[in-house]
Amino acid sequence: TCLFRSIVEKVGLTTPEMERTRFAFCFACACRINHLLELDEAISAYQDFKSYLEGKLTQVEFEDLQKSIFNIANKHQGSKSLDGTKHSAVSATYALANAMNGNAVAAAEYAAYSKTYSYGGYAVSDLENYQEEYTEQVKILKRLLEERNRQ
Repeated sequence: TCLFRSIVEKVGLTTPEMERTRFAFCFACACRINHLLELDEAISAYQDFKSYLEGKLTQVEFEDLQKSIFNIANKHQGSKSLDGTKHSAVSATYALANAMNGNAVAAAEYAAYSKTYSYGGYAVSDLENYQEEYTEQVKILKRLLEERNRQ
């Protein structure tokens, strides 16, 4: 994540001017783990996030969704199973919540954790298991930045 964080810092991804690119990146992170979402409200929120980016949801409707998505994430019970893979759904919901609120770093980290946890609870303790997702995230961010620069 060091490379990712340095790119975020270097390009000023958190600035208002970068909002469109930041949300596009956040949505891309959510896309990569949306199959891990379990709660109907979270799946619906993901679809509404997509609609917002497509201009089919008003700013006011989206702002209401931004406020409610963390409540949805907080009520997720997780898993009672021993392998804990259901916890990936909780992390996926937090990834979505952070993505919808434009927190690119947290969205990326929760998405990577969720994806890694989906392999099995054992996977999260080995940092090497996160590299594939972090590498993909950096590629996505670089592509979005190139697209922005071409406009």
